[in-house]
Amino acid sequence: MRNALRLVWFDLKPELKPPVWIIMEWVVFLVQVGVYGAMLSQLVTGVENYNRFFAVGLIIMITFDMASHTGRHFVEHAHEGRLPYLLSLPISRAKLFMAICLQGGTELALMLAVPLSVTFLIIGNLTWMSIIACVLVLFWLGFGVAGLMLGLSFIAFKSSDLYTAIVTGLSTVIIRFSTVLYPFMFLPAQYAIPAAFSPLTYGSDLVRFILGFDPTLLLNPYYAISILTALSVSTLGLGVILIQRLVEGVKSA
Repeated sequence: MRNALRLVWFDLKPELKPPVWIIMEWVVFLVQVGVYGAMLSQLVTGVENYNRFFAVGLIIMITFDMASHTGRHFVEHAHEGRLPYLLSLPISRAKLFMAICLQGGTELALMLAVPLSVTFLIIGNLTWMSIIACVLVLFWLGFGVAGLMLGLSFIAFKSSDLYTAIVTGLSTVIIRFSTVLYPFMFLPAQYAIPAAFSPLTYGSDLVRFILGFDPTLLLNPYYAISILTALSVSTLGLGVILIQRLVEGVKSA
């Protein structure tokens, strides 16, 4: 475990000197909630105080983006020539995979620190249990999406262009066809069908249920828990298997 933590710090240290990219994401979030969200809340009907609904959606999108970044970061290691060095370290493949996931979790925690705190303040009247449960769900969703992106990242060892095309298309579908910005019951049929297959649909609805949103606007939380658990366990398990079998001999240039 100590070796995995050292590897996490080895990769994180250059990105935090200084953490300009994290601060810029905080600024973008504050502008979106304070300006764009406030405007939308005056236009959207059927959702009481849409700005709160919108703020949670932005949190889910940040979680997805950071989880996707974890997979892309692994690809960058391969194409920058760092992956052979990491494989030469006296650390097992399973620990290497754990270090990648821990790095993604740490970056997610840093990225969500301000946006999540602001969202809690906007919603208000929260208990410590609901706050802790919300954080756990976000990390569970993040690990599930990260596992999916890490699984897809092995495609990049053969074709980085193919990987970019697949991830871009998948990201567009997963985010746009979900309940991140709109309740499921308001979606037209052609949007509702693909939204039912998006992990962000269940992640966003479960977070909103925990934070006290109107349950009639949300999907069954028990379904959400089951699907998020299945996603995380399956994708992380797939990542462990792939890193054991497919990493050797990758193209790093």
